Amino acid sequence: MDEVARFLELADPPARPNARSARRVMAAVAWHLRTGGGWRALPDGFLPWRTVYGWFRRWVDKGLFAVLMRTLARRQRRCCGRRPTPRLAIIDTQSVKCIGVRGPRGYDAAKRVVGRKRVLMVDAEGHILAMTIVPANVQDCDTLSALDEGKPYWPSLRLGLFDSVFRAKRCEEWCNLHGMRRRVVEKDPDQKGFVVLERRWIVERTFGWLSHWGGLLRERAGRLDVATGRLICVACLMAANTLNNPA
Repeated sequence: MDEVARFLELADPPARPNARSARRVMAAVAWHLRTGGGWRALPDGFLPWRTVYGWFRRWVDKGLFAVLMRTLARRQRRCCGRRPTPRLAIIDTQSVKCIGVRGPRGYDAAKRVVGRKRVLMVDAEGHILAMTIVPANVQDCDTLSALDEGKPYWPSLRLGLFDSVFRAKRCEEWCNLHGMRRRVVEKDPDQKGFVVLERRWIVERTFGWLSHWGGLLRERAGRLDVATGRLICVACLMAANTLNNPA
Protein backbone atom coordinates (compact mmCIF):
# COMPACT_ATOMS: atom_id res chain seq x y z
CA MET A 1 0.00 0.00 0.00
CA ASP A 2 2.47 2.63 -1.19
CA GLU A 3 -0.36 5.12 -1.65
CA VAL A 4 -1.09 5.02 2.07
CA ALA A 5 2.53 5.64 2.96
CA ARG A 6 2.63 8.73 0.76
CA PHE A 7 -0.14 10.36 2.72
CA LEU A 8 1.11 9.60 6.21
CA GLU A 9 2.33 13.18 6.54
CA LEU A 10 -1.25 13.94 7.60
CA ALA A 11 -0.51 12.11 10.85
CA ASP A 12 1.35 13.72 13.75
CA PRO A 13 5.09 13.71 12.82
CA PRO A 14 6.35 12.40 16.19
CA ALA A 15 4.03 9.40 16.01
CA ARG A 16 4.19 8.76 12.27
CA PRO A 17 4.74 5.05 11.47
CA ASN A 18 7.14 3.92 8.80
CA ALA A 19 5.92 2.46 5.53
CA ARG A 20 6.30 -1.13 6.73
CA SER A 21 4.22 -0.52 9.85
CA ALA A 22 1.61 1.32 7.78
CA ARG A 23 1.28 -1.70 5.50
CA ARG A 24 0.80 -4.00 8.51
CA VAL A 25 -1.88 -1.72 9.90
CA MET A 26 -3.64 -1.54 6.53
CA ALA A 27 -3.46 -5.31 6.15
CA ALA A 28 -5.30 -5.72 9.45
CA VAL A 29 -7.86 -3.04 8.54
CA ALA A 30 -8.43 -4.74 5.17
CA TRP A 31 -9.01 -8.09 6.92
CA HIS A 32 -11.54 -6.48 9.25
CA LEU A 33 -13.45 -4.85 6.39
CA ARG A 34 -13.29 -7.82 4.00
CA THR A 35 -14.37 -10.54 6.42
CA GLY A 36 -16.56 -8.56 8.78
CA GLY A 37 -14.70 -9.87 11.81
CA GLY A 38 -14.48 -7.71 14.91
CA TRP A 39 -11.41 -5.71 15.81
CA ARG A 40 -10.82 -7.94 18.82
CA ALA A 41 -10.97 -11.01 16.55
CA LEU A 42 -7.86 -10.13 14.53
CA PRO A 43 -5.97 -13.42 13.95
CA ASP A 44 -2.45 -14.08 15.14
CA GLY A 45 0.13 -12.51 12.87
CA PHE A 46 -1.50 -9.10 12.80
CA LEU A 47 -0.60 -6.21 15.06
CA PRO A 48 -2.55 -5.94 18.35
CA TRP A 49 -6.11 -4.83 17.69
CA ARG A 50 -5.79 -1.74 19.89
CA THR A 51 -2.81 -0.59 17.80
CA VAL A 52 -4.65 -1.21 14.54
CA TYR A 53 -7.86 0.47 15.68
CA GLY A 54 -5.93 3.38 17.18
CA TRP A 55 -4.14 4.14 13.92
CA PHE A 56 -7.34 3.65 11.95
CA ARG A 57 -9.19 6.18 14.11
CA ARG A 58 -6.29 8.63 13.87
CA TRP A 59 -6.24 8.39 10.07
CA VAL A 60 -10.01 8.86 9.92
CA ASP A 61 -9.83 11.94 12.16
CA LYS A 62 -7.03 13.39 10.00
CA GLY A 63 -9.02 12.83 6.80
CA LEU A 64 -6.35 10.54 5.34
CA PHE A 65 -8.73 8.16 3.59
CA ALA A 66 -10.84 10.97 2.10
CA VAL A 67 -7.73 12.55 0.53
CA LEU A 68 -6.53 9.17 -0.68
CA MET A 69 -9.93 8.31 -2.18
CA ARG A 70 -10.02 11.50 -4.24
CA THR A 71 -6.43 11.02 -5.41
CA LEU A 72 -7.08 7.45 -6.51
CA ALA A 73 -10.31 8.49 -8.26
CA ARG A 74 -8.36 10.99 -10.36
CA ARG A 75 -5.76 8.36 -11.18
CA GLN A 76 -8.46 5.86 -12.16
CA ARG A 77 -10.03 8.40 -14.49
CA ARG A 78 -6.69 8.98 -16.20
CA CYS A 79 -6.27 5.24 -16.65
CA CYS A 80 -9.69 5.16 -18.34
CA GLY A 81 -8.60 7.86 -20.76
CA ARG A 82 -10.66 10.59 -19.10
CA ARG A 83 -9.74 13.93 -17.63
CA PRO A 84 -8.97 13.75 -13.89
CA THR A 85 -11.72 16.30 -13.17
CA PRO A 86 -15.23 14.90 -13.85
CA ARG A 87 -18.18 16.92 -15.10
CA LEU A 88 -20.94 14.38 -14.42
CA ALA A 89 -21.99 13.12 -10.99
CA ILE A 90 -24.53 10.39 -10.23
CA ILE A 91 -25.99 10.47 -6.72
CA ASP A 92 -28.04 7.84 -4.93
CA THR A 93 -28.65 6.36 -1.47
CA GLN A 94 -28.71 2.90 0.07
CA SER A 95 -30.29 1.90 3.39
CA VAL A 96 -28.38 -0.69 5.45
CA LYS A 97 -29.29 -2.45 8.66
CA CYS A 98 -27.37 -1.67 11.83
CA ILE A 99 -26.12 -4.20 14.39
CA GLY A 100 -26.73 -3.59 18.07
CA VAL A 101 -24.27 -0.76 18.67
CA ARG A 102 -24.69 2.67 20.15
CA GLY A 103 -25.02 5.64 17.85
CA PRO A 104 -27.47 7.42 15.54
CA ARG A 105 -29.83 5.27 13.52
CA GLY A 106 -33.37 5.49 12.19
CA TYR A 107 -36.20 3.68 10.43
CA ASP A 108 -36.54 3.87 6.66
CA ALA A 109 -40.24 3.24 6.09
CA ALA A 110 -39.84 2.81 2.33
CA LYS A 111 -37.22 0.05 2.68
CA ARG A 112 -38.44 -1.18 6.08
CA VAL A 113 -34.91 -1.00 7.42
CA VAL A 114 -33.73 0.09 10.86
CA GLY A 115 -30.22 1.41 10.44
CA ARG A 116 -28.41 4.02 8.39
CA LYS A 117 -28.41 5.44 4.90
CA ARG A 118 -25.34 5.67 2.68
CA VAL A 119 -25.15 8.63 0.31
CA LEU A 120 -22.89 8.06 -2.69
CA MET A 121 -21.65 10.37 -5.45
CA VAL A 122 -19.85 8.69 -8.35
CA ASP A 123 -18.61 9.73 -11.77
CA ALA A 124 -19.58 8.32 -15.18
CA GLU A 125 -17.30 5.28 -14.65
CA GLY A 126 -18.57 4.50 -11.15
CA HIS A 127 -15.49 5.85 -9.35
CA ILE A 128 -16.45 7.16 -5.92
CA LEU A 129 -16.06 10.93 -5.60
CA ALA A 130 -17.69 11.49 -2.21
CA MET A 131 -19.75 9.57 0.31
CA THR A 132 -21.26 9.94 3.73
CA ILE A 133 -23.63 8.18 6.15
CA VAL A 134 -26.78 9.51 7.83
CA PRO A 135 -29.53 7.87 9.93
CA ALA A 136 -31.96 5.89 7.77
CA ASN A 137 -34.95 8.03 8.76
CA VAL A 138 -33.52 11.01 6.82
CA GLN A 139 -35.46 11.45 3.59
CA ASP A 140 -33.47 10.93 0.39
CA CYS A 141 -34.10 14.49 -0.76
CA ASP A 142 -32.66 15.75 2.56
CA THR A 143 -29.41 13.77 2.31
CA LEU A 144 -27.72 16.03 -0.25
CA SER A 145 -26.60 18.49 2.40
CA ALA A 146 -24.51 15.66 3.90
CA LEU A 147 -22.33 15.87 0.75
CA ASP A 148 -21.48 19.53 1.37
CA GLU A 149 -18.07 18.55 2.71
CA GLY A 150 -17.06 16.35 -0.23
CA LYS A 151 -18.62 18.19 -3.19
CA PRO A 152 -16.34 21.32 -3.06
CA TYR A 153 -13.33 19.11 -3.86
CA TRP A 154 -14.86 18.54 -7.32
CA PRO A 155 -15.62 22.07 -8.61
CA SER A 156 -15.61 20.80 -12.20
CA LEU A 157 -18.96 18.99 -11.75
CA ARG A 158 -21.64 20.53 -13.92
CA LEU A 159 -24.45 17.96 -14.09
CA GLY A 160 -26.02 15.73 -11.43
CA LEU A 161 -28.17 12.69 -12.24
CA PHE A 162 -30.82 11.65 -9.70
CA ASP A 163 -33.78 9.33 -9.46
CA SER A 164 -37.38 10.46 -8.98
CA VAL A 165 -37.17 10.82 -5.17
CA PHE A 166 -34.87 13.81 -5.65
CA ARG A 167 -37.51 15.92 -7.41
CA ALA A 168 -38.01 18.18 -4.37
CA LYS A 169 -37.36 21.89 -4.74
CA ARG A 170 -34.60 21.77 -2.14
CA CYS A 171 -32.67 19.32 -4.33
CA GLU A 172 -32.69 21.81 -7.17
CA GLU A 173 -31.60 24.54 -4.75
CA TRP A 174 -28.70 22.35 -3.56
CA CYS A 175 -27.54 21.80 -7.14
CA ASN A 176 -27.78 25.52 -7.90
CA LEU A 177 -25.78 26.28 -4.76
CA HIS A 178 -22.97 24.04 -5.99
CA GLY A 179 -23.08 25.21 -9.60
CA MET A 180 -24.67 22.04 -11.02
CA ARG A 181 -27.62 21.32 -13.25
CA ARG A 182 -30.05 18.67 -12.07
CA ARG A 183 -31.45 15.90 -14.23
CA VAL A 184 -33.95 13.37 -12.89
CA VAL A 185 -33.97 9.98 -14.64
CA GLU A 186 -37.39 8.44 -14.18
CA LYS A 187 -38.93 5.10 -15.05
CA ASP A 188 -41.34 4.80 -17.93
CA PRO A 189 -44.91 4.77 -16.55
CA ASP A 190 -45.65 1.73 -18.71
CA GLN A 191 -42.51 -0.11 -17.65
CA LYS A 192 -42.96 -3.73 -16.62
CA GLY A 193 -40.23 -5.71 -14.90
CA PHE A 194 -36.59 -4.71 -14.66
CA VAL A 195 -35.27 -2.13 -17.11
CA VAL A 196 -31.81 -0.56 -17.04
CA LEU A 197 -32.17 3.20 -16.67
CA GLU A 198 -29.78 5.56 -18.42
CA ARG A 199 -26.64 6.01 -16.28
CA ARG A 200 -28.56 5.04 -13.15
CA TRP A 201 -27.14 1.53 -13.24
CA ILE A 202 -23.63 2.92 -12.71
CA VAL A 203 -24.16 3.97 -9.11
CA GLU A 204 -26.10 0.77 -8.43
CA ARG A 205 -23.11 -1.19 -9.70
CA THR A 206 -20.88 0.70 -7.26
CA PHE A 207 -23.19 -0.24 -4.40
CA GLY A 208 -22.86 -3.81 -5.63
CA TRP A 209 -19.07 -3.58 -5.43
CA LEU A 210 -19.35 -2.47 -1.81
CA SER A 211 -21.56 -5.47 -1.00
CA HIS A 212 -18.61 -7.81 -1.59
CA TRP A 213 -17.05 -6.55 1.65
CA GLY A 214 -18.38 -8.50 4.62
CA GLY A 215 -17.68 -5.65 7.01
CA LEU A 216 -20.14 -3.44 5.12
CA LEU A 217 -23.11 -5.81 5.04
CA ARG A 218 -24.22 -4.27 8.34
CA GLU A 219 -23.34 -0.96 9.93
CA ARG A 220 -21.06 -1.76 12.86
CA ALA A 221 -19.56 1.54 14.03
CA GLY A 222 -21.23 3.53 16.76
CA ARG A 223 -20.16 6.94 15.45
CA LEU A 224 -21.20 8.23 12.02
CA ASP A 225 -17.73 9.63 11.26
CA VAL A 226 -16.13 6.24 11.94
CA ALA A 227 -18.80 4.50 9.86
CA THR A 228 -18.09 6.89 7.01
CA GLY A 229 -14.35 6.31 7.45
CA ARG A 230 -14.83 2.55 7.10
CA LEU A 231 -16.76 3.08 3.89
CA ILE A 232 -14.17 5.47 2.45
CA CYS A 233 -11.37 3.08 3.40
CA VAL A 234 -13.07 0.33 1.37
CA ALA A 235 -13.33 2.73 -1.56
CA CYS A 236 -9.57 3.33 -1.32
CA LEU A 237 -8.80 -0.39 -1.16
CA MET A 238 -11.00 -1.12 -4.18
CA ALA A 239 -9.43 1.68 -6.20
CA ALA A 240 -5.87 0.64 -5.28
CA ASN A 241 -6.65 -2.98 -6.21
CA THR A 242 -8.07 -1.90 -9.58
CA LEU A 243 -5.02 0.22 -10.38
CA ASN A 244 -2.56 -2.49 -9.33
CA ASN A 245 -4.48 -5.30 -11.09
CA PRO A 246 -6.01 -3.86 -14.27
CA ALA A 247 -8.37 -6.15 -16.15
